[in-house]
Amino acid sequence: MRQDIVRIGNERFVLAQGHSIDDVKAATVAAMRANGDLVNLVVFGNKEVSVLVSPGVPVIFTSELLDADEEDHRDTGDVENPFDTIADLEYI
Repeated sequence: MRQDIVRIGNERFVLAQGHSIDDVKAATVAAMRANGDLVNLVVFGNKEVSVLVSPGVPVIFTSELLDADEEDHRDTGDVENPFDTIADLEYI
């Protein structure tokens, strides 16, 4: 499985499976050209995030291949079925 990651400013977002990094790239470029706009992401945990992207904000796209034992089968990209990650639980 391929894991796609978008870093916007100092924040890191792991895209949910099935969500195209190419679509996020196109939306990000469009936001920059419009002098700023919201870019919607569906991230790991099946959660939606809207990020304000504007000129001067660094955006980095990376992809990496995961081994089969690193996959999380809950990560379907279905925002109707979100789940919490261990990192989320640390803040409770």
